[in-house]
Amino acid sequence: MSFKQIALDGPAGSGKSTVAKLLAKKLNFTFINSGGFFRAIALYIKQNNIDYQNLSSEQLKNILEKVEIHQVGEHFFLNNEDVTDKIHNSEISSIVPIIAKIPVVREYATKLQVDMANKTDIVIEGRDTTTVMFPNATLKCWVFANPKIRAERRWEQEGKKQSLDEVFKELVIRDKLDTERDVSPMKRADDAFDVDTSNITIDECVEKIANEFATRI
Repeated sequence: MSFKQIALDGPAGSGKSTVAKLLAKKLNFTFINSGGFFRAIALYIKQNNIDYQNLSSEQLKNILEKVEIHQVGEHFFLNNEDVTDKIHNSEISSIVPIIAKIPVVREYATKLQVDMANKTDIVIEGRDTTTVMFPNATLKCWVFANPKIRAERRWEQEGKKQSLDEVFKELVIRDKLDTERDVSPMKRADDAFDVDTSNITIDECVEKIANEFATRI
């Protein structure tokens, strides 16, 4: 049996996560939270004081092969323990970007998510989901928005703790780093369906992608 895959990629603050969750609900697909897998790996590394920066790739690979991570709904389980709350604290958030750049970690996280996609229809969002993880997805979407609008959204989401100008500058830097990094850089797939969320609502965005998906199948 061949399962359907809808993959969403694009810059931070473009609305990928919200759109992906609502789209999965609308289509009755499983939503895969790509970032959650990396957060669970980061939690395991932190809890076990693993010196990941000084281990060889083979050593780190052997460690990860003994780790069980799975997603059920919006909950994440690490070796059968529900760690949903633990993976979203500030300590984990600070080390995830570093750990997620490690090739062996990305390979492991990719394998877990591809295994999920081999069992059910999925909607997934995240970096390199359309170019590396699911290059043959039923539908690949590049979700983007005007940088100033993305900054305003992030500013609102974070409770206006910084100035809007500071948030905008951070977003520009984040885009540059994501685009130019060596491991899994942010890149639009050549055959991606472009979705500009600058001037449409979340519901309109979900409907647009759902309609495009319907034409593909």
